[in-house]
This record gives sequence, structure tokens and C-alpha cells, in this order.
Amino acid sequence: MTDSSFEVSIVTVVRNDAERLLRTFESVARHKGDRVEYLVVDGASSDGTLQTIEAHRGLVDRFISEPDRGIYDAMNKGTGLGRGRYLMFLNAGDELLADVAGLAAAGNGEALLYGRANMLNPDGTLSYVKGKRLKSVRRFLKGMPLCHQAILYRRDLMPDYDISYRIMSDRLLTYRLVRERGLGDTRFLGATLVNYYEDGFSIQASPAQWQAEQDRMYREVGQAHYILIKRVNALFKRYVKQPLQRLFGGRR
Repeated sequence: MTDSSFEVSIVTVVRNDAERLLRTFESVARHKGDRVEYLVVDGASSDGTLQTIEAHRGLVDRFISEPDRGIYDAMNKGTGLGRGRYLMFLNAGDELLADVAGLAAAGNGEALLYGRANMLNPDGTLSYVKGKRLKSVRRFLKGMPLCHQAILYRRDLMPDYDISYRIMSDRLLTYRLVRERGLGDTRFLGATLVNYYEDGFSIQASPAQWQAEQDRMYREVGQAHYILIKRVNALFKRYVKQPLQRLFGGRR
């Protein structure tokens, strides 16, 4: 059951990342408030992560530390721990920038709330801003249009992440939820919710792994024709668009 005293449960998953976890803790402390439950799921860290968590027990409402089968398994554990109306996933290193409880409470209980994210280079400089109002569910088939950390999921509607995926389970889950509920049951918050550093596990995945998981996702959601569309677009870019840009790029 949802604990009415918590509007949002923020879940941080971490393993052997004490330094970046401290950055996340500092940001949560600035914006937490009484209506946010803060949970940490640690994957049996062996560095100083557990000591960092213990030193911030006034901030962390609950935490567990045990082996897991990957980041999505850890997120599923966080979902099981949460008591708030909404769930938000803020991984070690990410920074909270907004009063998410206040933003969530101002709505009508939509299935999914989302905002913008500052996508930062590893050195902290801004790369770009991600997240704008969704106009089509099919946008998820072209790529992940939102930053996962800038999404709030209504907990009673939240399915498990498919842990057989290593990098694309969040995109698959979000697409399925929005397709099932419809865009009318989502709300764009119009605020920048997080700083996301582009040095996480999904950024480090190989192109081949990205391709394999995306192709699998297309098949599982009944959109296998997108595999061909992506291949044709890639060939067009490589053999037509890029040569033309090289040929005419320096001309006025």
C-alpha cells in the first residue's frame, strides 16, 4: 500500500561508488523535504560505500546491501521497498535539482510524470538538455526521448524491469507503460529535475550491445520492421548523406 505521507520514493542504486554517491546525497539533502522517502540499494559494495551510507542515515530512510544480478535487479528491489505514490530512480553520481514531491502533488495522479535533465560530460560541463513534451508514443521507437532519471512512475502501476536486458530495460518499460496508459495519462512537468553525468553503465555499452538489445526490443513489442528502417537510415547516412556533406560542406 502507498504511504500517504510520502509523495515520492527516490531510489539510488549503487555498487562500489562512494565518491559519486556522496555527490548524489548532497543534492538529495538540498531538496528532500518531508514528503520524499529516500532509499538506497547497495550491491554488496566492498569499498567505502557502506560507510558513506551509514554516515548519512539521517538522510537515508532505508537501505539494503546484498548481491544483485545487475542494475535492473537492484532497481526492482528499490521498487519493492518504496512506499511513496511515485517512484524516481536517481543513481550514484546523479544530482537532484527540484522539489519533485511538490511537482508530483500538483497533478492528478498521472501514470507517468517527466521533466528535463541536464546531460553533463564527465567533467561536469553541459552537453545538452534532454526532455520535452511527448507528442507520440512512437517516439520511443526512435530512441529514448526522456532521461530515465527525470521520470516519476506511479508506483501502483510500476512493473518490474526485465533483468535479462543490460542497458535498455528502462526504455522498454517506459514505452510499454506509456503505450498502455496513453499520453493523456502522462504529464510534462516543465522543470529540470536532475543533472545526469554521461559516464554511466549504458554510455559505456558497446555499439554492438546497443544494436542487439534494441533489435530485441523491437521484436518483443511487435515493431520488428523498425530494425529494417534503422538499417536503411544508417546506410543512407554512411553512403549518401556523409559523402555529400564532405563534398559540399566547405562550399557556400
